[in-house]
Amino acid sequence: MGLIAEYQVNSPDLPLTDAVAAVPEITVYIDRILVDDPDRPVVLCRAVDDADQEFGAALEGDPTVETQTPIDGADGGSTYRIRLRDPPLPIYRKFVELGTTPLGGIVTVDGWWGRARFPDREALAEYRAFVTDRGGTFKLERLTRESATDDPPFGLTREQYEALVAAREAGYFAVPREASTEEVGDRLGISAPSASERLRRGIDRLLENAL
Repeated sequence: MGLIAEYQVNSPDLPLTDAVAAVPEITVYIDRILVDDPDRPVVLCRAVDDADQEFGAALEGDPTVETQTPIDGADGGSTYRIRLRDPPLPIYRKFVELGTTPLGGIVTVDGWWGRARFPDREALAEYRAFVTDRGGTFKLERLTRESATDDPPFGLTREQYEALVAAREAGYFAVPREASTEEVGDRLGISAPSASERLRRGIDRLLENAL
């Protein structure tokens, strides 16, 4: 079993940094990373904000983006399939060298929040040194040992995680909102006040561990 690390990385040389800086109110959710070619990884991501169309234009001027293709999405925001060029800080090539599996993350103007499976502590330490030796910063937020029933990310309880997933799938976070707490509660089999409480606590825990 490996280790699941949740961490924050900051560097102006990270992928998508220029595009996010051009639209600072945007939040980019990295749903999947395909590292078949370490120099040209493919990122499937969602840009969530009223300015997500501006983000699409900003991708055109980002030097770490080789191609970007908008994909229709139903969960709010815009979804993109982005093939990256190897950036000045080649974090994906290092993933391959260390046998590390990226599990997604969040990108804002304040930096990258990542989640990845590392084979052992030595690999994690080498990855941290790789980032910091090149002028970046690395802050470990949470480290857990992988199990058959992997814990939810960012310190969420199972109930909080399920509530957030149900709310997202129902369109609760869409703009304009497409579902009420009553509808989220129906999906979970709980009352609207209980659903609201789980969402509030889940968002608070997510922000506490991500910011």
